[in-house]
Amino acid sequence: MNSQQVQILGNDAARQAQQMGVGQLSVINNANDLVDRILSLINIAIYVLVALAVVFIVYNVVMYIIRGNEPEGKREAAKNVTWGIVGLAIIVSLWGLVNIIVNTFRTNTNNLPNLPNANFVNQK
Repeated sequence: MNSQQVQILGNDAARQAQQMGVGQLSVINNANDLVDRILSLINIAIYVLVALAVVFIVYNVVMYIIRGNEPEGKREAAKNVTWGIVGLAIIVSLWGLVNIIVNTFRTNTNNLPNLPNANFVNQK
């Protein structure tokens, strides 16, 4: 493969990424766009925190198993597992609370549910 072919492939990949919106931030035009941007950043942070909490819990479970004969080591690992579970519960609760708040104050009226109507009155 020569350098011209590599350049053409690179241009095609860049064009496809641009069409998919990869690497580009959308313009913030109104409050909904701002809320969506903040929510996406919070969701990324939540995913990272959940992953870290799970790794912390699994690590301490392994340490609990490894420290089979050491009562102090087992006690510390069990305490860390407990705090890891508490931390994971707090993270998930905050994620739910943020989503409830965002969906409560959302100003977009395009996604309103269909309400029942009274068209059955005029039917014969």
